[in-house]
Amino acid sequence: MEKPWLKDFEDDVAKWRPKWEALYDEGVPCKPVYPDVPMRERFLRCVDMVPDKTYLIWRDSKLTYKESNKICCQLANALLELGVKKGDRVAIMLPNVPPYVMAIHALFKIGAIEVPCNHMYTAVELGNQFKDSGSETVITIAPHAEKAVAALKDSGSCVKRVVVVQLPGYEKEVEQGEGIYDYDAIVNSAKDSEPDVELSPSDIVRLQYTGGTTGVPKGCVLTSEMVMTQQVRTSEWFRPGVLPENFITLCAIPMNHIYGYNGNVNICMYEGGTIVLVDVPTPDVLLETITKHKPNIFAAVPAMIIGLVNHPDIGKSDISSLTGIFSGSAPLAVSTLQKFEELTGGKIVEGYGMSETINVLTLNPMFRMRKFGSCGMVWPDTSLVVVDVETGTKVMPRGELGELIAKGPQNITDYWNKPDETAETVRDGWLYTGDIVYIDEDGFIFIMDRKKDMIIVNGFNVYPRDIDEVMFSHPKVVEACTVGIPDEKQGEAVKVFVVMKPGETMTPEEVFSYCREQLAPYKVPRFVEFIDAVPRTSVGKPDRKVLQAQELAKMK
Repeated sequence: MEKPWLKDFEDDVAKWRPKWEALYDEGVPCKPVYPDVPMRERFLRCVDMVPDKTYLIWRDSKLTYKESNKICCQLANALLELGVKKGDRVAIMLPNVPPYVMAIHALFKIGAIEVPCNHMYTAVELGNQFKDSGSETVITIAPHAEKAVAALKDSGSCVKRVVVVQLPGYEKEVEQGEGIYDYDAIVNSAKDSEPDVELSPSDIVRLQYTGGTTGVPKGCVLTSEMVMTQQVRTSEWFRPGVLPENFITLCAIPMNHIYGYNGNVNICMYEGGTIVLVDVPTPDVLLETITKHKPNIFAAVPAMIIGLVNHPDIGKSDISSLTGIFSGSAPLAVSTLQKFEELTGGKIVEGYGMSETINVLTLNPMFRMRKFGSCGMVWPDTSLVVVDVETGTKVMPRGELGELIAKGPQNITDYWNKPDETAETVRDGWLYTGDIVYIDEDGFIFIMDRKKDMIIVNGFNVYPRDIDEVMFSHPKVVEACTVGIPDEKQGEAVKVFVVMKPGETMTPEEVFSYCREQLAPYKVPRFVEFIDAVPRTSVGKPDRKVLQAQELAKMK
């Protein structure tokens, strides 16, 4: 069947690409060159170049590249001895601690596939992920080992072995038995030579799960060469502000999330950077870590930035080492952005991406042009088009809303063993993101909302982000989160949850009046509730589902 709209997509990209590429910071390549080697070789290159440079910092401990590689080799050989083979899936359920990084590199060395898991997940959620991925091996932190051990004992589970990590602050006595191994014991007894395993850039290195909390997890299949393209582009994007060989990243986003992984482990392999691991990212710990270890790259979410800006000790702390700051997962109020830049002297670049795109599709430049409220411009070697929501085939004019679709070497081509879900998301090489956006004539993207979060009021489409943005602009407001709740007359009604700045007060009528000045009548919230904090997912995204569930529970 002919699909003439595919040419329309390409024509649209060809028309606008020169415009956005002209706005990249000087030195950022429009056509990056990607090394045609597996990830193992990139890490070994760093080990050869800077063997005595510090690779990992955790609390008061440090490991050089040479020391880290020795441990990685030992863990890799230990896993081989336990029966793990190339292509096997290995679930990692660890916080941001050195053994997590060692496990990533150990799997690179033997060609096994990482299945990153949130160690805070319930046994049911983890069981779904283990089953879907076919993970036979689980590497876990001691306090959460019982969930992995339960899977090991389950006759219907594929888990055959559990490796338990004991660390200061994470000590806990763990059940002994067949298939349960101590991390230190197997590492210390293994040889430290490089494993002899044939690897290829096309090998799968990670199954990045999305949607696991729904009971229907989907594993994004990420290959070495796909990940490599993001290593190059992310590192080069920051080169105008920080040379990649000087990267010292503050790893506060969980490494089980694609954002934490790409913004730390991946980019530090580019030219031999240093990773400062933060396993408990409270404002106190973040401030102490920045002051002590002087990181210059910070992959953050707005909640972290807000926590630092409002920290009582921020005025007497030196956080000026932070030069390049990512901000993603949610919008950041302009006043907060400007205040943090004033405190650090650095630049915040807001961006957007998905698990399906290895973290990045768009990012604001550091210097040439930024647009507040935008998640940035089209990423190098990436094509973005806005299409109509109904059919996904009609190109929308610049400035008009539609669904964002993407094409690039970072995009997945399939979900793990999910052909139907793959066919729905990946069509003719284009990834349908499910995000409602518009693109302006400079190539900057403005995200309005997820299709599934759209509220329908009397037949009108209302995007929660519209209301959130208005509330962010109010001088008394720190955060806001808007949801739709069932309504017999309108279908759905708009409710906004508001977090006030310390010492400020506000009435519901003030909120309604402020919104009436800036929003169409059908978008104005009918309900408002003041709360202490917006509930968030494990990586800091506002969790609208929690708020909606609370509202539904009240109605019963």
